Amino acid sequence: MNSGMKAVHNFAQATIESQTHLPFVLYLAYLVSFFLRIPARLPMLGLIRLDLLLVFLISYLIFSARRPGTLKLDDASRYLLAILIYSVLTLPLVEWPGSVINNGMIAFIKGAIFYFFTVNLIVNEARLKWILVVFVFCNLVRIFEPLFLNLTTGYLGSSTHLGGGEFAGRLSGAPFDTINPNGLAFVIATVIPFLHYVFAPSNKKTFFVYLLLIPILLYTMGLTLSRSGILALAIIAFGVWIKSAHKLLLLVLGVLGLTIISFNLNDVQKDRYLSIVSDDSRQSASADGRIEGWFVDFRVAMNRPIIGHGLGTSREANWNVTGKDQISHILWAEVWQEIGLIGLILFILYLKAMFTNFRDAARLIRSRLNKDDFLFRSSQAMQVWLLMNLLFSLASYGLKSYEWYLFGGLSVVMLRLAREKTAVKQAALPPDAEQKSKRYMLARKVNRSG
Repeated sequence: MNSGMKAVHNFAQATIESQTHLPFVLYLAYLVSFFLRIPARLPMLGLIRLDLLLVFLISYLIFSARRPGTLKLDDASRYLLAILIYSVLTLPLVEWPGSVINNGMIAFIKGAIFYFFTVNLIVNEARLKWILVVFVFCNLVRIFEPLFLNLTTGYLGSSTHLGGGEFAGRLSGAPFDTINPNGLAFVIATVIPFLHYVFAPSNKKTFFVYLLLIPILLYTMGLTLSRSGILALAIIAFGVWIKSAHKLLLLVLGVLGLTIISFNLNDVQKDRYLSIVSDDSRQSASADGRIEGWFVDFRVAMNRPIIGHGLGTSREANWNVTGKDQISHILWAEVWQEIGLIGLILFILYLKAMFTNFRDAARLIRSRLNKDDFLFRSSQAMQVWLLMNLLFSLASYGLKSYEWYLFGGLSVVMLRLAREKTAVKQAALPPDAEQKSKRYMLARKVNRSG
């Protein structure tokens, strides 16, 4: 990159950053309001529909900052737009078009705006840091609030049937939150990769805070009695272990940690988690019921396999076809039930585009950046999160949830920032450095194969 091209690029980047500064600040405010449910806590803000106002204002500022013809769609954006257009076009063919218009499309757009805002507003590494800080902080508040209520007032928020007419309490989100015990477990599992990879290595203080937080998060996870949450933690631990250069040390620490945890579980918790692998525990019936529910959900999907019952109608479909009054608790069945096989293919293609973005970003980052770089650490965290969320998709709904769209947007951002940062590093190298680097990489591959 010569000096003239570099000057033009820097000017264009500065212009974009200036034009999107205000909407980015409002996006941070929207994230805080969304995750902490500020309008529910402050009725006056709920009365004026704060979140909706923020969405309209941010969208207006984004579009007004762009010149006509500059808005380009990447592959993931095209598939998201295709899902929305497909849902509109199939309205005359679905079973409950009113529910699609009043609930399904609104909920889908609420989720998809995370993608749109993230892609358009995170234009540099500093903003990515801000987004991750706010995201992790807000979700830590969602975890600590119900834990604090539990420790001070005995709050649990939910319960599960043990059999024989007995019930056990399960910790769910705080009263102002909307998440059930499995949702709280998902939040815990979500923040751990970012604490481990992004924040803990920053300095000694953050590493010390990380060491303090992990036992608290694991204790809170135990209160949720979430089996899918425990499996998600296992997947996270496996992902961290695979990526680590200290596998033996982590294995020893893991065995030691599991031993300590097992001695501190109460009888209900031991029975609950034993039901994952055993048919002899008291709660095995509920585990078997969840697996049987998968077959029921897919049977509902096969009721209208091609077009689906309509976006946002999983609960109605389950009730009308099988008498089960709840949304499908497996993502793939939910998508199939609502937007049919055609919609499921579009959603899978969207996920494939997201995975491809993360993969390509990780390759660039590994080849050019060191392990202490923020982008490298963020890439590691997001890869482990994706691995975990794939498992969680077998025990949770999510077509209209924020997470697939926020992280889909982050995949585009990561690839863009990786390309920009590696290009800058490449331009700063001496003319013969690239050839030497290629010979060195080839030598390393030969040594490995030998």
